[in-house]
Amino acid sequence: MSEPTTASPDTARQRQRMPQERATTTARIVLEAAIDHIEHGGEQSVRISDISRSTGVSYGSVYHHFGDRNGLIRAAQLERLRRQPGVDIDAFRNALSPEQELGDFLQGLTAICRNIASPDRADVRLLRASLVAAAKHDDVLDNEIVSMESQVMNDLIDVIDRAKELGIADPLLDSRALAAYLSAVSFGLVLLEANDEQPDTNALAEVIFRGFTAFMPSSEQ
Repeated sequence: MSEPTTASPDTARQRQRMPQERATTTARIVLEAAIDHIEHGGEQSVRISDISRSTGVSYGSVYHHFGDRNGLIRAAQLERLRRQPGVDIDAFRNALSPEQELGDFLQGLTAICRNIASPDRADVRLLRASLVAAAKHDDVLDNEIVSMESQVMNDLIDVIDRAKELGIADPLLDSRALAAYLSAVSFGLVLLEANDEQPDTNALAEVIFRGFTAFMPSSEQ
C-alpha cells in the first residue's frame, strides 16, 4: 500500500492563495460595477439588487465584502478618488522619459495641465472635499483618507526626484514642499465650483502650466 503523498509547502501556499484571489476578484468586480453606476447615475443609482444581477455576484457576497450599500458606495467613491491623482502621476512619469527631448516634456506637461483644468474634474474635486470633511467625524474614513493622501504625496515626491535627476526640476527646491504645492493646486480648484463665472479652460491650463514651469531650473544655474 503506497504512502499518502504530502503536498509541498509551495503547493499548500498556492491552495491557500486561491480562495483569497477569488475573493479579491469578486470584490473588484462588484466595486467596478458600483463605480460605473455612480459615474452614470450618481450614488442614488447604486442598488445591491442591480449590481448582483449584472455581475452574477450573490447578495451575500456583496454584503460580505462591503457590509452594506453605504459601505459599497464609500468604497467605490474612495476608489474613484484614488484613481484621479494616479492618472496625473502616471502622466508625469511618462513625460519624464529620459529618451524624450525637453520640447516633448513640455508638450506632455501642457496636456497634463489641460486635464487638471478640465471642468470634467469637478465631480471628483467635490467628492474629495466632501470626504475630507466627513473624515473629521469618522475615524475609519479618516485613516483611509490619510493613507491615500500620504501615498499620493509619496508618489509625487518620487516623480519630482526623478525630474531633478533629469535636470527638469530645480534641485534646490524641497521635494515634499513642491509635492504639497502640486497637490494643493489640483485640489484648490474645487473653489471654482462655488463661483458663477468660470475662467476659460485653456486660459486656466496656461496659468497652471506657467506655475509648473516656474519650478524648472533657470538657465543661470
